[in-house]
Amino acid sequence: MSHSITIHAPALAAIHFGGDPRSMASALIASLQRTTELEVFASAADRSDRPAIGEYWPGQGGIYAGDFRGGDGVVYGLIVAKEEDAGTARWAPEGKRALSDWDGLTNTAALRSDCPAAKLASDYVHDEHSDFYLPARRELHLAAANVPDKFGQESWYWSSTPHLESYAWAVDFERGFTYIICRHDEFRVRPFRRFIY
Repeated sequence: MSHSITIHAPALAAIHFGGDPRSMASALIASLQRTTELEVFASAADRSDRPAIGEYWPGQGGIYAGDFRGGDGVVYGLIVAKEEDAGTARWAPEGKRALSDWDGLTNTAALRSDCPAAKLASDYVHDEHSDFYLPARRELHLAAANVPDKFGQESWYWSSTPHLESYAWAVDFERGFTYIICRHDEFRVRPFRRFIY
């Protein structure tokens, strides 16, 4: 008699095993032991030294804003510069750019030479970390959801995500609005950094 098992789990692709029950169980266990995605998830979830969201993480350069799943599927910890802006700057210049909604680090690398806001964020250094960047729109959304009290409410914060040829996305932490704004306006810059567990 032939048996089969099909498993669907968020962290796994669908796995199908066929044959006798004992060989199916052995194949399932072997497959689970090889699944690096589960190992990564477990190591991130079990970190005992991770502070609560909104608390300063000693040695990491700022406040822990939570875990973020990027557009590439990688989960990383998001750090927001410790209750301080790097200053204010224009986004500028104009022109169509194909940049990311979620990857501020890559955006900032592409923008650093001609975007004052990106340069201001990437020049920030704290706890000996010099890998700060201007966050992408989705990264700012996570901060607005998890740590809005750590941001000023008097002005917008630039993201590194452009829109069309003359605008870029910015977030207002007083009301939680996200809007496209002219790149020549001067708004606040809060440096972010990230790391993979």
